[in-house]
Amino acid sequence: MSEAIVMPKLGMTMTEGTIVEWYKEVGDSVNKGEPILMISSEKLNQDVEAPITGVLLTKNGEVEDELEVGATIAVIGDEGETIVTDDLQAVQSDSPATPESSEASGNTAVLVKNEEKTSKGDRTFITPLAKKMANAENLDIDLIKGTGGNGRITKRDIQHALASRVDDTPPAPPSPTPAIAENVGEGLPPMRKAIARNMRRSLAQTAQLTLHRKANADHLIDFQKVLRKEIESSELDVKLTLTVLIARATVLALQELKKMNSLYHEGQLTEFDEVHLGIATSLKDGLLVPVIKDAHQKTIGSLAKEIKELSEKAKNGEAGGDLLSGSTFTITNLGASGIEYFTPILNSPETGILGVGAFQDELTLTENGTVKSVKKIPFSITFDHQILDGASAAEFLTILIKYIESPYLLVL
Repeated sequence: MSEAIVMPKLGMTMTEGTIVEWYKEVGDSVNKGEPILMISSEKLNQDVEAPITGVLLTKNGEVEDELEVGATIAVIGDEGETIVTDDLQAVQSDSPATPESSEASGNTAVLVKNEEKTSKGDRTFITPLAKKMANAENLDIDLIKGTGGNGRITKRDIQHALASRVDDTPPAPPSPTPAIAENVGEGLPPMRKAIARNMRRSLAQTAQLTLHRKANADHLIDFQKVLRKEIESSELDVKLTLTVLIARATVLALQELKKMNSLYHEGQLTEFDEVHLGIATSLKDGLLVPVIKDAHQKTIGSLAKEIKELSEKAKNGEAGGDLLSGSTFTITNLGASGIEYFTPILNSPETGILGVGAFQDELTLTENGTVKSVKKIPFSITFDHQILDGASAAEFLTILIKYIESPYLLVL
């Protein structure tokens, strides 16, 4: 019996995936668990494995095609087995195109759908994303020539048809809600394209505001030195960076102000007791956010080990979807680049993201009237103003700075 391979959902905000590479062709034998193709999601490239042993009977998309989550990518079954047309994502057209109109126009003659046409039972094969685009633009798919496998209409065919549409074709009515253009990130590598779409979606669906504030880091640096001496004397394998201590302070601040530790998704706001902390990690071709699950339950030492391990996996391409999803709040650090303040974009659907800047040396007046140099850490908190007011975001920074300037609270 045949079984479909569907586009997996690798993250809460993932809506479609892109086919990057096929490892098998129609007719090839496959074993259960064997990689069939590679897809690109919003965060990473990942292999999709065969759910059963059999023969690859159909492919429902070509390289660079985008399919919605849950759409059938391929079907595996017994050799010679007949596949139900639904598995092929076929759609019933209102009527077939006449030979004259199809031959004369190809993709250039794109007409508005005629609701009075009579059906003759022919089917037009089209990818889910192409069908969605055609419906949004009110295109008649019967008059579009598919260039995909088995003549399937793809996203590129729809884009070509739109570019060739005659001037007097009425445009589709405007969408009542902000939409992300289908061509966002067009021409970019898969990861950059996914980042572009995510950033545009985040900005379109949230009201983002950023507050900035500095904290005195002198006590935190001294605390780090004390802990490093204890680690060295105990011969522990722990790399204690200031990022780890800031992460610990962030976790404690999120537990005090749970409104910041929340997600707003599909009209529903969820506040969390658990803190799943995303750590933005820069790569050569983009950015990944590995997630420290249940960070509120971890000691400073275990946080240090996990941040190091996950960052290395992300940079080596070994982080799977389970390590790159599920965050409730994110930290991004540009201190190594010498940046002081910046405006991080929300890792949607999270409510907040903390930016950490480079240390700044400042002169300050002490209580006895002398001048001394202190190190300051610049923080930038971007938050969704739909969910939080500025006063709440300012309160979060105040709590965070309390832990930064009184670092022994981190171990209580």
